[in-house]
Amino acid sequence: GWIATISFFGTNIGSAVVMLIPTIMFTGIAVISFIALTKVHNFYRGSGGSLSKAQEEWTTGAWKNPHVQQAAQNAAMGAAQGAIHQQEPQYSATPNYSYDNQM
Repeated sequence: GWIATISFFGTNIGSAVVMLIPTIMFTGIAVISFIALTKVHNFYRGSGGSLSKAQEEWTTGAWKNPHVQQAAQNAAMGAAQGAIHQQEPQYSATPNYSYDNQM
């Protein structure tokens, strides 16, 4: 995004300014995401966590928790009921070009 935006300043200033807005926004989001990821990583590492410990917690503890089991069961039942009670599409698959005003 930055390379295209900078190269457009030599071609068309208006387009470059318009391209500059999302370029700055995407860069800002990337920086914020990186900061959040580092904070979470530092928090997890500071609490004595490791990848092997996380894997162990997931395989032994997460699915044995009754609240997690109930949430997974409710999600699966909701998805199944949505698939069973799926309504007809609002629009037909083939377009209808009937014109009332004929010349």
